[in-house]
Amino acid sequence: MLDGKYSSSLNTPMGAINGTITLMSNGNNVQGILETMGMKNQFNGVRTKDNECSFSGNFNTPLGNIQYTATCIVNNNNLELIANTNKGNFKLIGKRM
Repeated sequence: MLDGKYSSSLNTPMGAINGTITLMSNGNNVQGILETMGMKNQFNGVRTKDNECSFSGNFNTPLGNIQYTATCIVNNNNLELIANTNKGNFKLIGKRM
């Protein structure tokens, strides 16, 4: 099951950035909020399997806007996400809160 709020750690060249990610599904649609560095960024996507989804969004940072597409897998209470961005690829891991 995808739905839930997860504490998260995003690995970047500047080091780990902690935050939360919330996933909400409705049929094959997925939406959510990525919260980190004091900012909230919404995203939309699709469920590809019961425990997998893909989505895209824009993340505003102090260094500028980062566009991304992401694939996400939830295994029990653990989330693993790979984000492909205009600044490179990043891995986010999370644990259901």
